[in-house]
Amino acid sequence: MSETVSDVCNIGSRERSKRRLLGFVALTAGIAAAFVLVVYDAPRWWRLVIFPLIWLGGLGLMQARDKVCISLAARGMRNMDAGEESIADAQLAAELRHKARSINRRALITAVLITILALVFPAK
Repeated sequence: MSETVSDVCNIGSRERSKRRLLGFVALTAGIAAAFVLVVYDAPRWWRLVIFPLIWLGGLGLMQARDKVCISLAARGMRNMDAGEESIADAQLAAELRHKARSINRRALITAVLITILALVFPAK
C-alpha cells in the first residue's frame, strides 16, 4: 500500500464541511451553555450537560481535520462525495478504524477536560 496512516481518509471535502459545521455549532452551543450556567450560578452538576455538546463538537472538528468519519470507518465504508461505498482493501479499512478510535478517544478526553474545567470554575 502506498498510503501512510496519516494519508488515509474516508470522507471528501463536502463531508468534511458537514462535520466542520456540526463541530462549530455543537462547540459553540456547549461553550454558551457553560457560560450561562456559570453566570447564572446554576448548580455545578447542571454543568455536566455541556459534556455531550463538547464531545460532539470535538468529534466533528477532529473528523473534518483528519478526513475520517468514525461511523463510516466502523462499517468499512467511505464517502468521497459520491455516496457511500465499501472499502475493499482490508488493511486500509483497519487503518481507518484505528484512526477513528484515536479521534473518538481525543474528542472524549477533550470533552472530559473541558467539562471538569466547567465544574470547578467558580460561580460569580
